[in-house]
Amino acid sequence: MPYSYAMPLNTESNSRPMGGVLHTAAYLGHPFGDSLVRPGQALLVDGPLACGKTTLLRSFAERASEAGYLTVTATCSPSERDLPFGVVSQLARGAWKSPGGLPEVPGLPDILRAAGDPLDQAGIARLCHRLCTSLIDHAEHTPLLVAVDDVRHSDAASAHFLLQLVRRLDSARIAAVFTDDLSLPSSLPLRYELLRAQHLRRIGLGPLSPGQVAEVVVAELGETARRHVGDICAATGGNRLLLHTLLSDYREHGEASQAGYGQSFLSCLHRNEPIFLDVVRALAVVGSALPAADLAWMTGHEPEPISQVLAALTGAGLMDEGEFRQEAARLSVLNDMPAQARRTLHQRAARLLHDQGRPATAIARHLVRAGQIPDSWSAEVLLEVAEQVAVGEEASIAVDLLEQSFEQCPHEERRAALQAKLAGAEWKINPSTATRHHAPLYAAVRAGRLGLPDSVTLLMQLLWKGGLSEVEGLLAHLREDPAATDQLHAIEAALTCTYPWLAERRAAPAHHGGSAATRAAVWPRAGTVLADVLTGGQTHDTVRRAEEVLRELQLGHDPACHEQAGLFALLALVYGGRNDLASAWCEGALGETGGGPHVPMRQAVLSAARSEIALRRGDLAEAAEQSRAALTHASPGAWGVAIGLPLGALILACTRMGRHEEAGFHVAQTVPNAMFKSSYGLHYLYARGHYFLAAGRHQAALADFLLCGELLTDWGLSSGCDPVPWRIGAAEAWLAQGNHDQARILVYQQLSRPHTDGARARGQSLRLLAATSSAKRRPQLLNEAVGLFTEQEDKYELARTLWDLSQAYHALGEKKQARRTMRRAWHVAKMCDAASLYEEWLPADDQHHATAPTPKSDTAIERLTHSERRVASLAAMGYTNREIAGKLYVTASTVEQHLTRVFRKLDIKHREQLPTELYVDRPELA
Repeated sequence: MPYSYAMPLNTESNSRPMGGVLHTAAYLGHPFGDSLVRPGQALLVDGPLACGKTTLLRSFAERASEAGYLTVTATCSPSERDLPFGVVSQLARGAWKSPGGLPEVPGLPDILRAAGDPLDQAGIARLCHRLCTSLIDHAEHTPLLVAVDDVRHSDAASAHFLLQLVRRLDSARIAAVFTDDLSLPSSLPLRYELLRAQHLRRIGLGPLSPGQVAEVVVAELGETARRHVGDICAATGGNRLLLHTLLSDYREHGEASQAGYGQSFLSCLHRNEPIFLDVVRALAVVGSALPAADLAWMTGHEPEPISQVLAALTGAGLMDEGEFRQEAARLSVLNDMPAQARRTLHQRAARLLHDQGRPATAIARHLVRAGQIPDSWSAEVLLEVAEQVAVGEEASIAVDLLEQSFEQCPHEERRAALQAKLAGAEWKINPSTATRHHAPLYAAVRAGRLGLPDSVTLLMQLLWKGGLSEVEGLLAHLREDPAATDQLHAIEAALTCTYPWLAERRAAPAHHGGSAATRAAVWPRAGTVLADVLTGGQTHDTVRRAEEVLRELQLGHDPACHEQAGLFALLALVYGGRNDLASAWCEGALGETGGGPHVPMRQAVLSAARSEIALRRGDLAEAAEQSRAALTHASPGAWGVAIGLPLGALILACTRMGRHEEAGFHVAQTVPNAMFKSSYGLHYLYARGHYFLAAGRHQAALADFLLCGELLTDWGLSSGCDPVPWRIGAAEAWLAQGNHDQARILVYQQLSRPHTDGARARGQSLRLLAATSSAKRRPQLLNEAVGLFTEQEDKYELARTLWDLSQAYHALGEKKQARRTMRRAWHVAKMCDAASLYEEWLPADDQHHATAPTPKSDTAIERLTHSERRVASLAAMGYTNREIAGKLYVTASTVEQHLTRVFRKLDIKHREQLPTELYVDRPELA
């Protein structure tokens, strides 16, 4: 049997450039001498979906009509398989209506009108015989072409007629053309009779090759579109219909659209058996490829025909091994699906994924989109799925799932557990939203319907929001509950970190005491380590434990109170002076998994921690930026009493940057009264005190600083690391009022705590002690402080100390040293955006040099070698050549040579013109 490949001739409905590629080697002429099909023969056009079979069939029909043949056509459809003689009806009507057409076959009109009694097999055979005879007789005078599209969808009666006709073709002036997809099964004997026929010829069609797609793209869109050929091939698989509509979409929309590409994709499905649509709908709901066995569970069809459908879709280029080539196709399938069918598929997908142990997020999405959670899903399974989702960054999905579960659950105890989990999921997005659950959950605790872990989580949320009356009532309940014994130490530690006045000091349980769940939970250990830092100071052990907590949070362990646990551990490092470690955790592992748009509260907490770290490093602009980010990720209301942390950092950063009006605006912002009873209020009071100090309200500033000290003393936290250096602030306020004696007392108190507040607090104390000491002693104290601040990388405090040191040198008559140190102070202050300092310090005789144009181009600085940049960085900070040589272990002559080359490359004449951007290299100079 001859077998050849060809491509369909383009019709007028297609664009002309497409015809350059979509040509055909098969045609009908007059006479049929050179054609692939001639009277007495049949032609089978075989190929997958939407690859041009219908186009080629129409081409044959048009050319036959032009050649003077009577052409009758029919299109088969799966929906008409049960309609007897449906195909014959199309062929007969075409023959009767044509000029010079066939005479009516006796009995056929009644059958087609369904006016007579149904025929048995013998009757069908007789009628088909009469019709075949009529066609053959008529063809003696006028050649005839019978063209049937998608013949495998023919009804049984019509297939019987076509079978008789094919058997008698060799004795008639009749040509027959059929289209089919031989890769798909068919139960009709007609197909197998055709394939056995000696007079049959076949044309095989398939998707276009990448080279052919490229030709079409360039012809349709121009040469500039050649760079998109790869994407277009991937989006169409060479399928002619998809290619045609995608190019139209590109011209109109610049991308695939549901109205064009999506509808073309849908039309291919609707023209075939229902199983095609069922399989693709299941794939659209799941969103990814599935094995045939899984699709069988989803659709109710057998795996074998599903495998055939998947192969057909891939062979046609419509899909890629079960994956959609374009999202527009998937969305069109979903939008075309009845709502109830879509919900049913989502329910089945959720059950399938759960049984396979697939990710909880995927399961939850399907349950949410199902709308109604089936009764077969137990509350325990729903809680398990919701908890797994809440650990990740899809808290909004967990909220939707738990909301539906809560509304449908009829059992009071289960409803309480679901509501607690719902509050926890909403907390990750916006704590203000979660507060609506607190009252019913508090009632559930008192009624004994809420489990202990959920009760403790509720307590933590109430502490954050400042619901003190509920906190005290819940605390009393937990302290009396024998089942809470294991958790009480952790609860008291959390109170020490937030509301120390509520805490009852309890001895820590034995190392192996308590339940395994209590020992494994992250948040109790986070609260305990921070409480230990606040009460006993920083140690190697507290650093190790804090990092252990952060490491487990990074891995996603223990979703309960995740944000507070992370904040406690970070503050334990910050309060103990380990800003380096805290910063590394924020910018490294925690920053990478710190949440996104779906978990804003976690991102807000990280930003607040970053702002506190930046303040203690003197990075004022960074501190302000991170504080604003914290208040953007979570609204002020969502922060509850913890707003004191980001708001205090923002007030202090703005004050030190000289933005007093903005700082005043934030000071005037309403804050919860409960904040002043919490440890977070200390940050706010300390920042407001500095704002008052900058505004000249020295008494108000002193009151805020001293209040911080009184609170810490009353709370029993005077022996550990202070969250804020309140003694330093109060000493500054006393100095501003001229009371050196009171300032000195506070400074000596601070210096007596070297093992708790660290090097930074010591440096601040030395600077203030110098202010109350004799002129001769000041340089020694201040130089030690300079070394401490350099080591701690606190640029703001370093700038202030350098300025005081320059004044000390000036008082001793060391004018050159004073001038050099003053310039260094100015540059450091400029670099850390401390406008409140450098604008006040700029001396009139240095104004020209300090403000002289400096090279702003990063390119100019990049031309410096590594050694030149190190030298220039120290010179920009005010170090002499000899001091630079000592720091870098080189000779003074080498330093001078480096600076000469630096001046030439940067096109400057004085070291005072060195750009402050060079200071960024300072850490590597230590």
